[in-house]
Amino acid sequence: MPNWAENELTITGPDVNRILETIRSQSGEDEDVRILDFNTIIPYPQMYRDMDKRAEEYREKLNAIANDDPQHKQKLEALGAEYGVEPGAPWIKDGFNSGGYEWCCDFWQTKWNACHVHLTTRADSSKPLHKTAKCAYCQTVHKTETMVVLTCQQCGSPLPDAEPIQAFLEFDTAWSPPIPVIEKLAAMFPDHTFELKYFEGGMGFSGHARWSEGIEEFHHQYEYDGPRGG
Repeated sequence: MPNWAENELTITGPDVNRILETIRSQSGEDEDVRILDFNTIIPYPQMYRDMDKRAEEYREKLNAIANDDPQHKQKLEALGAEYGVEPGAPWIKDGFNSGGYEWCCDFWQTKWNACHVHLTTRADSSKPLHKTAKCAYCQTVHKTETMVVLTCQQCGSPLPDAEPIQAFLEFDTAWSPPIPVIEKLAAMFPDHTFELKYFEGGMGFSGHARWSEGIEEFHHQYEYDGPRGG
């Protein structure tokens, strides 16, 4: 098990809901990636993804062969021939162990996707209510003061909320914070502000960074002397 870096990311700006829709997985079965999936920001390469899927399929087929199956030996031989391994091999090489691990460390600065994700949104009282909203898809501008349902009248897409909100994401990452991921996200949405606070109690470090207009405003790192994690 890794030491977990605990991350707190606050997102502020004119259309926070659009960001929340962008960073969530549309098809993932994992509850965490339904809220925050690094692949929507910096995608894990398809080559490694395909190898991971192939390895998972192999394990499923191997586990489906019962030990008391009268054709146990023949089925193991056929499965081994299909995947190019010795009959009964407990696993085949996946993408994560064929360069995917190194890729994640280089491009996400953590070996896994975000874990233990929790999202809270709240009204951003520092900003006035929006009187107009621009559709992100067809760019049509609407007066929202009299609209009951915020939907683009031109293309039917949802419009940004009239009431500005802040998003507060809490999540864990293995060993270190995902700085490259937040940097890329800030560059994707330069009209928003991203503020990250993190600490890792096992190795004893913490930090505070902010991005605005697509660039880093500051990134301070400190020694952490609070409770030790494991």
